Amino acid sequence: MGEWLDTAQQLVVLLTGLAGLISAGIGAFFAIRNWIKATKEKSAKEIWAMIMSIADAAMKEVEKSSADGATKKELVVNAVKEGCKAAGLDLDPFIDQLGAYIDSCIGWYNGMTDSAKAAKKAKK
Repeated sequence: MGEWLDTAQQLVVLLTGLAGLISAGIGAFFAIRNWIKATKEKSAKEIWAMIMSIADAAMKEVEKSSADGATKKELVVNAVKEGCKAAGLDLDPFIDQLGAYIDSCIGWYNGMTDSAKAAKKAKK
């Protein structure tokens, strides 16, 4: 009977050790997964920052043209696509975000222009 008791105790120790290993493995899995996610998000933020820089430069150049608003936006988008292609950046995940960014910049610029015109008119 003593032999059976020793075997049972060893089995309990083995199962306890395995449970500890499994819980450590699960913890490590989630830590690694969160690290990978943070790394990807950082990369996405860095890529988006580069795309915004390209868009800003393109908007400054396109603003000099006499094209209408829709054509200017199209020219900016095409310039950003070419810039991203040359830089080896994948624009596809950011294309909707790019359109919204361009629209917000246009809205800001138009608001500033309207405010300046109103201030100038008020001085007269």
